[in-house]
Amino acid sequence: MRPLRLRYRLLALATLASGALGPTAGAGPSDPFGTVGALHRDTAGLDDPLGHTCAIPAGKLTFPAAVNFALCRNPQTRVAWAAAHAQAAALGSAESAWLPSVTVQGEALREFGPHVDVTGNLVTAGQNTRDAAATLTWTLYDFGARSGKIKSARSLLDAAAATASSVSQQVVRLIVQSYYGVVAADAGLASAKVTAEVAAHSLDIAKGLREGGMGSPADVLQAETAYGQAVLARIQAVAAAKTARGTLAVTLGLTAEEAFVLEPEPVPAAVPELTARMADLMAEASRQRPDLKAAQAQRDAAEANIGVARAAGRPTLRIGALHSYTAQVGVPTENYNQVGITVTWPIFTGFNASYGIRQAQAVLEQQEANLEQVALAVTLDVWSGYYALDAANQQLSITAGLVKTADDNLQVALGRYQAGVGGIVDVLTAQAAAATTRTLRIDAELGWKVARAQLALALGRLTSAEPLGPDASLP
Repeated sequence: MRPLRLRYRLLALATLASGALGPTAGAGPSDPFGTVGALHRDTAGLDDPLGHTCAIPAGKLTFPAAVNFALCRNPQTRVAWAAAHAQAAALGSAESAWLPSVTVQGEALREFGPHVDVTGNLVTAGQNTRDAAATLTWTLYDFGARSGKIKSARSLLDAAAATASSVSQQVVRLIVQSYYGVVAADAGLASAKVTAEVAAHSLDIAKGLREGGMGSPADVLQAETAYGQAVLARIQAVAAAKTARGTLAVTLGLTAEEAFVLEPEPVPAAVPELTARMADLMAEASRQRPDLKAAQAQRDAAEANIGVARAAGRPTLRIGALHSYTAQVGVPTENYNQVGITVTWPIFTGFNASYGIRQAQAVLEQQEANLEQVALAVTLDVWSGYYALDAANQQLSITAGLVKTADDNLQVALGRYQAGVGGIVDVLTAQAAAATTRTLRIDAELGWKVARAQLALALGRLTSAEPLGPDASLP
């Protein structure tokens, strides 16, 4: 008959002075190396959304309120910040290698039933055994493996922080596009309603002239066709406005059916000319662009990993200490200490270390090429953003007076046609011109808002709504 055993084991990491046995109830994990603080220093000017409750703005939704809410609630920003926190924890794990590892193990054993005791005799009496051990292991020297891993982890934290900043700026640009997309869609709907009303009025005039013997059936048919097209355009504008509002809600981090009343800032009557030198803008972008900083940090991490790969083929020196206690019936109690130094030297690993170095060097070359590619993309973004804003400024200026001119032309055409001295073609042409001009103005205002955001993003300034405020100058 086999003996039945009751065994109880307790394993714990022992850094009792720092509370490493675990946080108290309700407390978060400790951060003795201050890695979260390092993350927040790298992202100065941005609010960390993790652990925050993002309240939906009350009242009318202004553009700054939309930006602040999206930076807190949008899933893209939260994913980027969570990844940055994960990398901060990875840095803490790497830095923990400088400290010793202390393990405590205890065992209480009860044997009962027929069994063989330590003397080789078959006995039936119960037997108790107790043992405990504390082990300390501390790496003293490893030819730069730990320092290389820490340097790599710190660079990757810099990259993750820069990525969080880059994603936040991208989200601000998306808010610009979706927020003012709603403004443009509402203006487009209002314009479509005006066009339909004008077309209906033109149709009434054509019918009245025909009944009075001054018009032709062809004029009525053309006016009916124009009215039907205007009604169709109004239906499409309604759908576009609803889609735009759903897009804004989702960009904010809410479901598409969430409703808002917007309070947008008006487009200024006059916009300043661009006066900044291109070379200065390029230099500013090189200093501020977070994606360029992320690429540089990834390159630095790859360089540090070469040292880690080289250290993998070199010796490691560790010190170890052990205290053991064992108490068992019929056997002298053991209570002893051990201390020693261990040298581990991978003499031959099947060329694994050599290939690890080659792999790390290739990754460095890859990251250097990626850094160069990002740097080139930054120059293109600044170049394109500058001239896009320049063109948007000009379009805004040109379309400023076109709407009134086109409306006046339409009223003249309607008056001439009603008086019998003009034709229906003149009216329909004027209607189309007025509708087109309103659309051009709406597109110009939206394009100007988006172009400003795009240039601010290209320069690395778009961390909030402030760079796009009415008093902000771009560039």
